[in-house]
Amino acid sequence: MMISDETPLTHDASMSDGTASTAEPTDATPKPTAQPWVTRLAVVACIGIFLGITAQNDFESWESLAKFGYLPADSIWDGGYWALVTSAFVHLALWHVAFNVYWLRVLGSRLEEKIGSLKFLAFFVVAAMVSSSVQLAFSGDTGIGASGVVYAIFGFMWPTRYRYPRFNEVLDERTIQIFVVWLGFCVVATHLKIWNVGNAAHISGLLFGGAVAGAFVLPYKPRLMLAGLVTLVGLSIVPLFWCPWNVTWLSHQAYSAHAAEQYDAALERYNQIIRLDPENAWAHLNRSYVYEALGKLDEAQADLERAREIDPSIEKAE
Repeated sequence: MMISDETPLTHDASMSDGTASTAEPTDATPKPTAQPWVTRLAVVACIGIFLGITAQNDFESWESLAKFGYLPADSIWDGGYWALVTSAFVHLALWHVAFNVYWLRVLGSRLEEKIGSLKFLAFFVVAAMVSSSVQLAFSGDTGIGASGVVYAIFGFMWPTRYRYPRFNEVLDERTIQIFVVWLGFCVVATHLKIWNVGNAAHISGLLFGGAVAGAFVLPYKPRLMLAGLVTLVGLSIVPLFWCPWNVTWLSHQAYSAHAAEQYDAALERYNQIIRLDPENAWAHLNRSYVYEALGKLDEAQADLERAREIDPSIEKAE
């Protein structure tokens, strides 16, 4: 008996000890001369991957996207955790890559000059991981683009711009308004189903950047901010292994158990999916197969009929 493997996937539309501030000296010192090589590499990667993807015949297919580091949720839960970072370099629209590359160059280079390339590299990687994982937890997909990282950079620079005046050269009030208004617009557009945006990535990136600034630069309660930072990073790891509120994660778990003929475990997962999404034809269909394997033919027939009622195309497939 075949198991339907059409799991529903969604994808988008970017050292304090606690007792005192550990801030570096303010920008009364001469301007730094170090070159922002991490920022430059990130910009080149975003542009190069965009050109590579759009050169593909079927550039929006999972097969094409996987070549450039964007994996479906199932592949990440099967161990492809590196895609949490590489998906930040993937863009499908010209305006999207242009927006993120511009702000990476403008804001990222200034932050990298201030904290150093190695620290900025660590900041970039963790910001990408956190924002992608939080987006995965909420939507069942990492989303694409460097927007989460850009908002993390903005989240760090916004509260620290008075300590580091050079930040003010690129982060004036108008720029701050652009970031805040854009964030709010994206939330509203998604809520109204006008546009599907990775708001969880934007917001978690913003919180991550602010928490890093609070823990390592700002003088107000650095221990508390460090605890918040550790909590945020820790919570972002949880959805990689346990995400029972997410239908996509439950579908992955159900299919894996079903394929391994662990019918009781599969049945429980299908039940959870249907409780969250009663109109999920895929879950009803596969649960009918589980019931049949368990000898519960009446339940199997009822689920099969329900699946066909929700999705008439199943009738033809059967």
